[in-house]
Amino acid sequence: MIKLSRMADYGILLASRMAADSKRVYRAQELSDYSTLPITTVNKILSKLTRSNITESHRGANGGYKLALSAEKITVRDIIDVIDGKIALTNCAENSDVNCSLLNLCPTQRNWQIINNAVCDALDSVNIAEMANPEISFSISNNSNNNKSSNL
Repeated sequence: MIKLSRMADYGILLASRMAADSKRVYRAQELSDYSTLPITTVNKILSKLTRSNITESHRGANGGYKLALSAEKITVRDIIDVIDGKIALTNCAENSDVNCSLLNLCPTQRNWQIINNAVCDALDSVNIAEMANPEISFSISNNSNNNKSSNL
């Protein structure tokens, strides 16, 4: 089963919340209360997002976190890559230095790379602004489903 980690899912949730008012600075406790996630989990996610320049932190009495870029420029894949690491459905799709012992006799490697790229492209095609606004995502989903059903 291919499944997104809970932490990546939570990261998308928190970024989507911040996208609701991208000029506003959100306290970690406020995001914890909103999401019902433990404050330690929220802090861990915000720390990763800040180190990757997806969010920025502001110190002081009115401090907290906000998106470092516009929500339209942050993709779902960006968040997943930061929280879980680069997406790789198989080891050979990972583009790592680890060589598969079956590489020389495996006819599927090229196709796995194509599939991996398709998944990455799909995640790149949805941004945090769309995730924060279900009506936009719903219309995108409906359009792609309509196109698919007309091709059947």
